[in-house]
Amino acid sequence: MTARYWAPPRPGDIVHCRFPQDAFAVPGPKERPALVIRVETRRGSVDVEVAYGTSQRIDDVHAGEFVVVGSDPDAGLTKDTKFDLCNIVALPFNEDWFGPDPASRFGRHPKRGRLNLENLQNKKNLQAAVAEAKHAGRLPVRGHRSA
Repeated sequence: MTARYWAPPRPGDIVHCRFPQDAFAVPGPKERPALVIRVETRRGSVDVEVAYGTSQRIDDVHAGEFVVVGSDPDAGLTKDTKFDLCNIVALPFNEDWFGPDPASRFGRHPKRGRLNLENLQNKKNLQAAVAEAKHAGRLPVRGHRSA
């Protein structure tokens, strides 16, 4: 099912996603924030690579993870959220995987907000997560695209 009324997201957008929980590549039961890493449009379809986001255990940050504070007005988050750059999946940008932002900041679009890289703390946290992941040898685990 293609979401034709949704404009494609851009890298850096934070979207509302049913991130897969296992190797079966089925939408997870819980919608959560995800950070758009890459967008690819071809033959009328849009695929996005998104990094996993959670508001759980944000004080336990591992290599490749960074926290965006919920009070950041650009992010569209209600809680501090940890994004894992080592847990990235490629998904079709459609209603199976993405749902409208619960706060309706962008109408019925899944976009919740955007990672503000003009915020020096966000930029520093992102750069540190990338460097730590490389140093620790934690290459991104990219899930396969579901049909």
